[in-house]
Amino acid sequence: MNAPEPFYDPVELADELDDIIRAQELLRQRTIALQARYQALQSHADQGRYDKPGKYDYSTPEEFGSVNVNSTANRLGYVHETYMNAPLTFLRSALETAVKVREYPRPESVQVERVRPDRRRSR
Repeated sequence: MNAPEPFYDPVELADELDDIIRAQELLRQRTIALQARYQALQSHADQGRYDKPGKYDYSTPEEFGSVNVNSTANRLGYVHETYMNAPLTFLRSALETAVKVREYPRPESVQVERVRPDRRRSR
């Protein structure tokens, strides 16, 4: 009995995996660029430009903008250095094997005669 035709085409699945890898890489690159832009704000933040004034004393900030800018840049760095590199590594490994999933032509089946045991009783 033959198995039914596969529901999914392996080539299309590999193409989709490749699309996911490209999107993940693009997201990683965007994260790196965004981190760089936040790092560029650091000099302005150090001058108090993004400080939130204190509730009662405006000479003492309630929030330091430089801390927020630095923290945002650092956290974006963690994302692209740790979180995004691992999935890309595994996705690329998956693609290496996915492209090998294909149907190969089968050779003509050779009929092998089965040796039948002699079931006659010895007398």
